[in-house]
Amino acid sequence: MNQSTKPKVVAVIGATATGKTAVGVELATELGGEVVNGDSRLFYRGMDVATAKPTLAETKAVPHHLMDFLDPNEQFSLGEYLKKARAAIDEIVSRGKLPIIVGGAGQYIWALIEGWEVPEIEPNLQLRAELDTKFKNHGVERLSDELQRLAPEIAESTDLKNHRRIIRAIERVYSGDSTADSGHRKADEEPFDSSLVGLSVERSVLHQRVTDRLKMMLNNGWVNEVEGLIEAGYSNNDRALSGIGYRQMIGHLSGEYDLEEAVRLTAVATNRLIRQQSNWFKSGDERIRWFDMTNDSNQTKKSIIERTIAWHTN
Repeated sequence: MNQSTKPKVVAVIGATATGKTAVGVELATELGGEVVNGDSRLFYRGMDVATAKPTLAETKAVPHHLMDFLDPNEQFSLGEYLKKARAAIDEIVSRGKLPIIVGGAGQYIWALIEGWEVPEIEPNLQLRAELDTKFKNHGVERLSDELQRLAPEIAESTDLKNHRRIIRAIERVYSGDSTADSGHRKADEEPFDSSLVGLSVERSVLHQRVTDRLKMMLNNGWVNEVEGLIEAGYSNNDRALSGIGYRQMIGHLSGEYDLEEAVRLTAVATNRLIRQQSNWFKSGDERIRWFDMTNDSNQTKKSIIERTIAWHTN
């Protein structure tokens, strides 16, 4: 008998286009749960099509938390996310409901599940602006070299291809925080009694789903969505619009290449993201119970629900 007094949470995780949103909604419906978003792309208002944000029907079916609360030019840190997500989980639990974290942002998911303690650092806007200029003028390699020179131990645990993570790491160094491992410390004990539901799809099928999703995005108004954001004064210099599907479409709309090339570049970036997500959610991680969603069968979904109910009632 499970005697844990920790709050129970379910996390539905996996790569892009594996079906996490639908499974999260079904689990929430069956178990009296509410969804806590674990995908950083869904924080932003007005960015629905290219992020594959849950549909109105899905958000009406079960409550969703931590979506549509930022403008595309607003900054938002991992530490701020943890505060909001933990508060949402506490509130859901207080009402006798089951929190179901759904997302593919590995850093955000593990930070919640493992109880990361992220140091609070005051933003250094002048330093950020200087580093952004270096990136625009000289590329990510210049930032990478600077971080490696300043703090090689932090550079070892930083994605040196992601200029925003490098900038945040350099900002930590100048703030006096020399913590390695991306500036976080794991809690001595995980804060939740968690069940991790991992969704996997055979790679060639997953790539085809990405292609199909991009076609659907075009049909659903992808171009118009990005045009509207540009008309509202946003650009790929804003954090959210530098993301996949937005910077590529902005390149097309600014005349750098045609629509077909924008779609191709988005597919390439999405498949690269899928490989990165596989590094966060490893097939051999014994904490994750994996389900093969290649055929997206009702039997697989039924198995997920049955096993999660058994865990929840234990």
